[in-house]
Amino acid sequence: MQLISIITPVLNEEDMIRPFLDHLAGLWGSFELVIVDGGSTDLTCAVVRDYIGRFPATLHLLSTEAGRSFQMNTGAQAAEGEILLFLHVDCRIPADSLEVIARTCSEPGVCGGAFSHSFGEPGFFHTVIGILVNTCTKYTRTFFGDSGIFVKRDIFFKAGGFPIIPWCEDLEFCRSIRRYCRMKQIDRVIMSSPRRFQRVGRVKLTAVYLLAIVLNFFKIRPMFLKRFIIDR
Repeated sequence: MQLISIITPVLNEEDMIRPFLDHLAGLWGSFELVIVDGGSTDLTCAVVRDYIGRFPATLHLLSTEAGRSFQMNTGAQAAEGEILLFLHVDCRIPADSLEVIARTCSEPGVCGGAFSHSFGEPGFFHTVIGILVNTCTKYTRTFFGDSGIFVKRDIFFKAGGFPIIPWCEDLEFCRSIRRYCRMKQIDRVIMSSPRRFQRVGRVKLTAVYLLAIVLNFFKIRPMFLKRFIIDR
């Protein structure tokens, strides 16, 4: 199987990083993990360093300026895998995901894609949001970052990587990729944390996301939205 590089941006994630690393240790297949820190002031980096040497795959810890686009682009530059998987620290994927990703990227005309999305907690609100997101991404082939976007390495660089914008870098990135080949939603579910909804509020954050997506379509990205959208 092709080597897959999992690239994860972090900033002050000492509560999330250990469970994340333990989860990835159970994945099947060949992979490397590239953790890119954006200037943590807590114990995030110390925890990662403690895993180096005993993690079941090659583990790299890099540092760069804060910002998901900067961090993910830095990770991609250092990655050695033929396929890049951008995975948030609060997400969980099935054990056979890497095999499915490699198989998907070998299909004619397909160079990447993402998972079907679900929140890690039950509830009517989370279910409805999940259905809406998955329906939208299935037909537009435009994925959000917490859907676990993956892409062939050469296509990533041909498309210019993630754009350096305050948010919606995931949507813009997918649009760039689609100029070169097709992206596919795989039949595996990624579980992401609803922590941002808990922090901001369900209704308020949903409204903020919708506003941000609409404004982004017109290339308008007011900075006052950043504190709601970015977990920093």
